[in-house]
Amino acid sequence: MQPVKQPRRYVGGLWQNAEKILIVLFFATFAFNVRKVFLTPFSYLAGGFNEYMTFSLGWADILMVGAVVIYTIKEIFSQIGDAAAADSSLYNVIRKMSNVIRNYYGENVSRETFWLLLFLAWAGLSVFWAQYKPIAVYKFLTLVEIALFVLISIKTLKSQKWFRASLLALLFNSSIQALLGIVQFAKNGSVGLHVLGESIVGPNIDGVAKVIIEGEKHIRAYGMFPHPNILAGFLIFPLLLLLVEGKNRSNNVSRETLLGFIPDWLFYVCVVLVATGFALTLSRSAFLGIFVGLAVFILPPIKGGSRTFILPISFLVSIALVTVFLFQFTSFFSTQSIQERSLYQSVSYETISAHPVKGIGIGQFVLYEYLKHPKLESWQYQPVHNSYLLIFSELGTVGFVLLLLFLVFVSLKFLRDETVIIPYYLTYTILYCIIISFLTISFFDHYFWDIKIGTLIFVLPIIFLGKSKK
Repeated sequence: MQPVKQPRRYVGGLWQNAEKILIVLFFATFAFNVRKVFLTPFSYLAGGFNEYMTFSLGWADILMVGAVVIYTIKEIFSQIGDAAAADSSLYNVIRKMSNVIRNYYGENVSRETFWLLLFLAWAGLSVFWAQYKPIAVYKFLTLVEIALFVLISIKTLKSQKWFRASLLALLFNSSIQALLGIVQFAKNGSVGLHVLGESIVGPNIDGVAKVIIEGEKHIRAYGMFPHPNILAGFLIFPLLLLLVEGKNRSNNVSRETLLGFIPDWLFYVCVVLVATGFALTLSRSAFLGIFVGLAVFILPPIKGGSRTFILPISFLVSIALVTVFLFQFTSFFSTQSIQERSLYQSVSYETISAHPVKGIGIGQFVLYEYLKHPKLESWQYQPVHNSYLLIFSELGTVGFVLLLLFLVFVSLKFLRDETVIIPYYLTYTILYCIIISFLTISFFDHYFWDIKIGTLIFVLPIIFLGKSKK
């Protein structure tokens, strides 16, 4: 009788797909804010805990680093094997190994990638003139970690099976976060999933994002994110994809789209959950961001007739009606937060004036704010609520210009791109509109730059853009 070899084949298959499994698991769970916090001498400013001056190692980090390490190891062994087959000399093996990064991380470097690499290099250099170097190193390594993960994800998810698994995982993640936000809003407090990273929130807790509804305090939807604005930014991605898919289904467009394989019942469940959760975040910046993204999407003359725009236009009308309700019955349009943010803008202008060329170093804004204004309340030590001003303050004119060049070349690539697979055209367009939504939010918030999970949200559409190309 022949020995059973299934366990060995199973283990081999598991290793063969290890990085793919980690990537799919990342999309399904990265919003779970499970992490280990490492305090620094500046973790408590004016007696209160400060997130921006603290290290953390989270579940998402483990998945990203694991995927990067496994992918790299497999490529190194592949190169060694090729070298041994061709020439077993030590020199040739070393030469092959040295080509791994060039061949697999730097292959066909495009203009936008070139400017991104220069931007990352400048961010790394800023560590040398940062006042508190440990935080600067931590912030820089976080950027490198995310950049490598994005590159590997784009290369790994070329397979239709794994790409669809990743997309389903992301919809699962967003639906869970939206559902949790709905329950939090209905309960007006935490659900109790603190072991999974849920924040402790309530209407009478200082620092919790609230809105006044008919004279009473009510929390906004958090999910497992540290702030409702971040949950709203995350839900923009699935919500816009779902809206475009809804238009495709109503117009009997070919199901060969990113979400065409999802059954109708699951599609509509996701729509209801994500849209409701997004609305209950009551995030002004996200509402504006999705409005701009949808406006950009429906303005170009895309073929398909007037029915093409029914769903997006209906959504815009719904936002207008909700806006009237919020203005009439809630404190949603209170000027208090706007007044508070003027302080951070003043600090930013002060920083840029003092360090216009090279900035104060990555991750240093809050420390600079504390040293220059030591008598503020602990909760006031926050970054400027404008990602562009924040990057300008920390990386100076050089870093800001490099970032703008990267964004310009990304935009030009889209406008000139002729390699889009036709059935994916609308999805390809909406992914860029999602990026536009994020860039709009960046004028009013900072989490895409200085909060790790916010940066991860920003790169999501970049990862999925590759699928829509030949």
